[in-house]
Amino acid sequence: DMRAVNKRQIENLARAGAFDGLNPNRRQVFEAAETVVRHASAAAGERDSAQENLFGGGDAAPAPDLVLPPAADWPDMERLRHEFEAIGFYLSAHPLDAYGAELRGLKVVTSAELGAAMARDPGRKKLAGIVIGKQERTSRQGNRFAFIQLSDTSGVYEVVVFSELLAQAREILEGGEPLLIAVESRGDGDDSRLMAHEITPLEGAAAVAGLGLKVILSGPEPLGSLKSLLDRESRGRGRVALVLDLDDGQEVELDLPAGYRLSAAARQAIKAVPGVTVLEV
Repeated sequence: DMRAVNKRQIENLARAGAFDGLNPNRRQVFEAAETVVRHASAAAGERDSAQENLFGGGDAAPAPDLVLPPAADWPDMERLRHEFEAIGFYLSAHPLDAYGAELRGLKVVTSAELGAAMARDPGRKKLAGIVIGKQERTSRQGNRFAFIQLSDTSGVYEVVVFSELLAQAREILEGGEPLLIAVESRGDGDDSRLMAHEITPLEGAAAVAGLGLKVILSGPEPLGSLKSLLDRESRGRGRVALVLDLDDGQEVELDLPAGYRLSAAARQAIKAVPGVTVLEV
């Protein structure tokens, strides 16, 4: 009944993944919301007028398929951003899931692990997160500061950012990108707060960390796709090794001569190439 459901609701349901069981391509459903509305409105109009139609039974013609225009689905990060904007939290996955190896290499703890980590070893710790809220305030001295709410794979946490760092990081705090944050706890018990000392884009920090990949090939077919993906990446410290099976049952491992700044998107794209198995190293 299109008096109860409109185009905007169809779009948000698609962004949230409500139609994944019918069509896993969320962008295709989202962009076809107008088509869905017209199709449903026509069916409802025929029912209301009590005409013999595709729902009327008897010898009525079968219902025509609802054909959606072709559209490539959103990339993983954009798909999750739409999901968060539609329902207010990450449901099917978290944007930081793509950075598992990088987070381990950078010695990042989750917000759930932070208390225990600080109890074992007081001092600054590294957290990662996606900004989901920000409230700016002005101190009695006239300086701007902010309470920043972030989401990581274990929950939601808040950090305080003072004026100098706030001015430096303002642009990336608005961008919705994964961040790496050095924090320190101040206060005791319920009065304790996390103070941010450094905020940087996680993508850049992960690339500088130089984590590499070992790519196990099932045959020569994936080589063209791998070359195209690696050619798009700038030079960096991340090493890539190819592992190939030989005809005599042995295998050989070849280290590519150049290093790469392997972005999380590039890592995910390489893992998606048919015929390869990827290990983070």
